[in-house]
Amino acid sequence: MKLQFENILKSYKNKQVLKGISITMGAGVYGLLGPNGAGKTTLIRILADVLRPTNGRVLYDGKDIRTVGDEYRAKIGYLPQDVSFYGDFTGRDYLEYSAALKGMDEFRAKERIEELARSVGLWDDLKRKCAAYSGGMQRRLGIAQALLDDPKILILDEPTSGLDPYERIKFRNIISAYAKDRLVLLSTHIVSDVEHIAAKIMMMEYGNIQHIHTSDEYIKMMEGRVWLTEMPAEQLVDYQNRAVISNVRAKGGTMEVRIIKDTKPVPDAVQTAPTLEDAYLYLFNYLPQRAGR
Repeated sequence: MKLQFENILKSYKNKQVLKGISITMGAGVYGLLGPNGAGKTTLIRILADVLRPTNGRVLYDGKDIRTVGDEYRAKIGYLPQDVSFYGDFTGRDYLEYSAALKGMDEFRAKERIEELARSVGLWDDLKRKCAAYSGGMQRRLGIAQALLDDPKILILDEPTSGLDPYERIKFRNIISAYAKDRLVLLSTHIVSDVEHIAAKIMMMEYGNIQHIHTSDEYIKMMEGRVWLTEMPAEQLVDYQNRAVISNVRAKGGTMEVRIIKDTKPVPDAVQTAPTLEDAYLYLFNYLPQRAGR
């Protein structure tokens, strides 16, 4: 299986949202990280074939998805950023309706609905109206919908929005188990969503894919660039306007500050082990051409 973006551009009037993206993906989990407004949702919608690019094309196993049409769309499970529900639908109604739209056999649909409802923790709530679900429950229902017909390509746009930390972990476990021999693209601005499950992580900004590496490669890149120091809270208020700080915690009567910088930021700073979140902040907030430092 191979998916390719070939010079994908997307413009709205005078605004260019995507600026010539060319990437190739195979089976496995891909993370798409970037700040809000980077163009992630636009790229996701083009991959899901619900939006056409201004220029360029998407290829599935060498064939343009526009010519493959329904055959391509039948291979996709898609969870958009915003999911709408009919007010009178129960959770089961919504999944049965989704299964019918996907053309699933009735017996297979019932089997999958029960299986997925248990997996996402909604089995006891299938008779409740979707309108009465919490935001996290609606998100889990959307995830179950995307997985219904066992798609070869799973496209998830901000899938953990509204989920608590325990639900996030469950979601990552579900995706890890599902991803074998399939392609999963997970778009998010939350680093922990992809840190441990994505084979490749793409970092996107200003309509371009700026970097594609493994989590370990990003972390290795940050060696020698992450520092710990301590300072009074009063000093921190001013200092944070002049530095990229990834974490702060109280330590006795001072604050322990985690700073991202190419060189030692203050005389008493000591190096510490980097994380993927440090790399994300470095690439989007520190580099001189972006931060003006």
